[in-house]
Amino acid sequence: MTKYAKTRFLSILEAGSYNAFFIGTQGFIFTSIALYFNASPLFISIMTSFPIIAQMFQIFSSRINQFIGSKKKSLVINAFISRTLFVLLPIFIFFDVRSEYIMLIIILLFSFFGTFVGNTWTVLIRSVVPFEQRGKYFGLRNIFASITGIIMLYLYSMFLEFPNFKTGLLLVTSFMAIFSVLSAFLLVKHEFPEESEKISSVNLNIFTPFKDRNFKNFLLFMFVWSFAIEFVRPYFAYYEVAILNINYQFLGNMGIITSVISIFLYLFYGIVADRFGSKNVLSLGILLSTFSPMMYFLMNESNYRSILLLNAIFAAFAWSAINLAIFNLLLEISKEPSENYIAANSFVAGIAAIFGSLSGGFLANHLENTEINFMGDPYHGIQLIFIIGFVLRIISVILLTEVEAMEKPIRYKGIFSPEAALFKRREINFPFDFFRRNGKKVKKNELPLSADLEKEEKSQVVPEVPEEGKSQVVPNNNKE
Repeated sequence: MTKYAKTRFLSILEAGSYNAFFIGTQGFIFTSIALYFNASPLFISIMTSFPIIAQMFQIFSSRINQFIGSKKKSLVINAFISRTLFVLLPIFIFFDVRSEYIMLIIILLFSFFGTFVGNTWTVLIRSVVPFEQRGKYFGLRNIFASITGIIMLYLYSMFLEFPNFKTGLLLVTSFMAIFSVLSAFLLVKHEFPEESEKISSVNLNIFTPFKDRNFKNFLLFMFVWSFAIEFVRPYFAYYEVAILNINYQFLGNMGIITSVISIFLYLFYGIVADRFGSKNVLSLGILLSTFSPMMYFLMNESNYRSILLLNAIFAAFAWSAINLAIFNLLLEISKEPSENYIAANSFVAGIAAIFGSLSGGFLANHLENTEINFMGDPYHGIQLIFIIGFVLRIISVILLTEVEAMEKPIRYKGIFSPEAALFKRREINFPFDFFRRNGKKVKKNELPLSADLEKEEKSQVVPEVPEEGKSQVVPNNNKE
């Protein structure tokens, strides 16, 4: 694998440049651009969900690769088509051309061609990153992406505070265009093993994974999780910008706090995932992510500063775990040919995103100008969406307990327990094993074949993992 060290290094650089551009399509930055183009809440909801919805078309990735001739060529061509579209944004802003349909078409095409990039890249990167190194490697990759995200988030938020808002948007979209082209160019320099470049003559069959009981449980979890995220995601930033009118620089600073904390957590979670399993890390991340919608429900004009600060910290702990572990877990439980499993996952997530974004968008349009009084306290109608999002996230983490994957218990010394003198160590499966509906624990011989379990030494004592919650991969403070 040392032969492909250059590719692994270039992939880290590509993640940084891509994130520098992609962070402009997330959170309050994207919402500000969309509002400039006169987009309604429903349009914003649909556009932010396009990248997930478009993943449904990954079932055609094999045919696209066959038509183009190789997986790498397909990767590069689709990357250039999808990412260079953002060169048009500063041009439209410069000539003061405003239409929500312009944004809609650009995001639609970016998402459609970008989904083939994601599918092909996922398949190819497996061939250059060994299984036992994936947690650490993708942790380092996300750290670099976070650093570029910190820098660009600060610049973007500063640009949006310019007295001339149009000039600020012009600078934001210009930088986005530059980094989008650079990220596509870096993919040209990637090298992959010849065997991974070979295109299978067998057509993609997304129905095969549905015969796998364990993967069906994972797909059920993914459906609820994707629905929960897309239902509420656009309205964190919308509530901040359009309703509370929070200062862009303050929002940028909160995003920087999230990204700085995430830099350390990506490496930490990478090590924890390799040692104790990606499922444990993912469960912990989702549980912590439930705090965000509740905090936004309680947030108003008088307390948003303290709540957003707390949310920035929780978001770092939650989403650094989720971004790292959900991808690793998918690779872990997928069987060969992995394309079938990856495509099935994307298809289910896409279906959920359609229902989530449309239902959330229609509800938001009806609640946009609504005020609700509860026990004398006023709440904006949009805040009801946050309560629904909270409940959906709780349901998703319960469903995750049904997925069988590598899970190694964390062992710690019961220093503060009265039973510490009787037992040298105790073990728990975090976050909460009682969420498991059938009470069945996964045995070693029941694990997926790809799960590389290390042999545990009885004398091993592992330090307690401290408690801790876009996105692109991505440090995204509004991916709550």
